[in-house]
Amino acid sequence: MTDSTGPLNDDVTQILSRPTGQMDRKALLESLRRNVCILFTDLKGSTSYFEKYGDAAGLMMVHRSTTMLSQAVERHSGRVIKTIGDSVMAVYEDPLEAIASSIEMQEAIDGDNKDKDESRRVSVRIGINYGLGLVKSNDVFGDVVNVASRVESAAAPEQILISDTLFAALKGNDRFKIRPMGKFALKGKADERDLYEVVWREVGDTVPAGSHSMIAVPSFAPAVSYKLTQVRVDGRPGRELNICNASSIIGRVECEFAFPNDENMEPRHARLSVDSGQLFVEPINQAPVFFSLVGPYRLQTGDVVKMGAQILEFRANAAVLEMASSTSTTTKDVSAKLQKPIAELVSVSDGRRFPLGEGDTTFGRTKGTHIFADTSMSRSHAKVYHRGEDFFIEDTGSTNGTFVKAHEKTPLPEKVTLSVAGQLFRVSREAGQ
Repeated sequence: MTDSTGPLNDDVTQILSRPTGQMDRKALLESLRRNVCILFTDLKGSTSYFEKYGDAAGLMMVHRSTTMLSQAVERHSGRVIKTIGDSVMAVYEDPLEAIASSIEMQEAIDGDNKDKDESRRVSVRIGINYGLGLVKSNDVFGDVVNVASRVESAAAPEQILISDTLFAALKGNDRFKIRPMGKFALKGKADERDLYEVVWREVGDTVPAGSHSMIAVPSFAPAVSYKLTQVRVDGRPGRELNICNASSIIGRVECEFAFPNDENMEPRHARLSVDSGQLFVEPINQAPVFFSLVGPYRLQTGDVVKMGAQILEFRANAAVLEMASSTSTTTKDVSAKLQKPIAELVSVSDGRRFPLGEGDTTFGRTKGTHIFADTSMSRSHAKVYHRGEDFFIEDTGSTNGTFVKAHEKTPLPEKVTLSVAGQLFRVSREAGQ
């Protein structure tokens, strides 16, 4: 791709180097934005690969995979902006080339897996967004990046998801097969947007999105019902509750799913409901309800995370994060100027603070940035990573799971586990008759 950003990059550098008091730097930066496609990838299976085959073999695998992905970017007139651990961020001028590149990525990883044992296979999830971004020679900043990262976080392994703005930019082009995937909550319930799947192989039906932000299944999906299955202490399945359109209550007494012997259960603890084919859970009177992570989860200030016996609250300066993202300033630089981290997890029990850095921040019993003497945690339990103005948390194959507390009515992906008082429940979805 011909780099037409030379003069633009010089102007941006000059603007960023000037004292803020001399001019409205943000207004000038806004005037230098232009439409681009931002693509994010995330490699799945790398954590277990490192665990089984060691760091040297894991680094070689990641290098091989990211090289294949980067080559697909370059063959379609794109430009790799950065690699972030086992992820790739790329920019394209042409929306069609961005999609063609993503398909080639999936085909490359799929082909590379063909002759490998199951334990050596990895997969990639991909998200693409189109919109205005501040383009520098070595990076892109702005909301176009934030949204692209969130779209990628909604994808399942082996899936390509695109935003509604990218779908609109295609202008009815029929070069690719694209189908709707439902609604996606970007920043709360008031800002819901559609996501679309790029079909890159004709095997099976639409892949369910792997996000905690999906809030409705697509209109073409069959009628569905959900089943809650109690998980006993020894791991065996216990009682079951079928949930259709009517809401159901979990509690200690006088409800559809009652547990009278659970002293930690409120009389009416949590409400389950189905709306437009999507299952929701809602705590009643702020009773504690946790759901396990089945994919990346975008953290918001005040979120409470449970890893083993550790209960941690996420705290971040949202205004500073937004400023850093929009003015191409790294969180590391901002933290240094403030002399404190702009994002951290804080122990609810004793107030210990665990700062979150620019790259991956990992948590575990024996491996990680932050290590805990907690036998209920796995050796490598979870990671938090930063993109744009967002921090995401993701389970890294732990035995007991990583959980987030539901503060309000919350969508539940398939295969999630609910923790309600002293009970665990697995969620499964079944097609209607």
